[in-house]
Amino acid sequence: MSRAARMPGAEARPVPADLRGVWVRTLLQTETLAEHVGAPPSDTTTWVRWLQTSRWHADLRVPQRAFQGRVARPLAEQTPAQLALLAEQQGFVGVTRVETQPTGEVCTWLREHDFQPPSLHPDSGWLLFERPDRLVEVGIHADYNEVWERLPDSGGRFVALAGLDVSGQDDRRRLLLAGRYLMRTRPRQAGWPRGMPPGMTLVEALLHQPERARDWLDFEISFGTFDGAAWQVQCSTLPVFENQALPCAVHRLDDRLASVTLPAEPGATADPEAWQVLEWDDPAGSLG
Repeated sequence: MSRAARMPGAEARPVPADLRGVWVRTLLQTETLAEHVGAPPSDTTTWVRWLQTSRWHADLRVPQRAFQGRVARPLAEQTPAQLALLAEQQGFVGVTRVETQPTGEVCTWLREHDFQPPSLHPDSGWLLFERPDRLVEVGIHADYNEVWERLPDSGGRFVALAGLDVSGQDDRRRLLLAGRYLMRTRPRQAGWPRGMPPGMTLVEALLHQPERARDWLDFEISFGTFDGAAWQVQCSTLPVFENQALPCAVHRLDDRLASVTLPAEPGATADPEAWQVLEWDDPAGSLG
């Protein structure tokens, strides 16, 4: 990798330390949800995890419906009905910006890669801490309130890495670590069609082009626990990863690079790969 290569997210300022960790959404309240999709005005059943380092975030959201008939198989073996449910999932990865205003803090999630098509509006909200490990997010560009609670074992170390291709350039993969939790993201290779209306959902896009389902769903956002030797995947946009214990090792090589050994697919072998260090805060040296 050239030393002159720009490090993704390098221009971002660190978020406040009390925002770092893994947050579980316990409640969503929105009138917009009820108006547009006929759903109840509140949601407590969607599985949501938001991992936040000093600069980077990864977010995974799987509605309860998407767990119906869920099977741990590759996309090629999923039925059309199963693919349609997977399209309801949400998730994204990118850089987080927090701005202090006279009336509070505004958090904006700058999505580098998004499981869903591009949104019409920025993802920004007011952050209101009710207590150190519980906050309320109030939407700015959309009408919603979200209640978040931080997992107690998601602090102490924070790492963000970018995958590199054979030429040493950013290949758009990301690996984020907060405490004992690890998330890996790999965006789809297929692009969106020209002329697609902004604000369209993936479900709506597939109604127009159902033959693109496997191409557009081939986007990994996986969440699980990491004990230094294995990554136990709890939930993923790709069900084939769920409930898998993948051998995993992460070590710092120098100020720019880390070594990551992690299979790309369940059952595959993995050799150590060099990843670019975007962020490395491991005071105890637990990762070496």
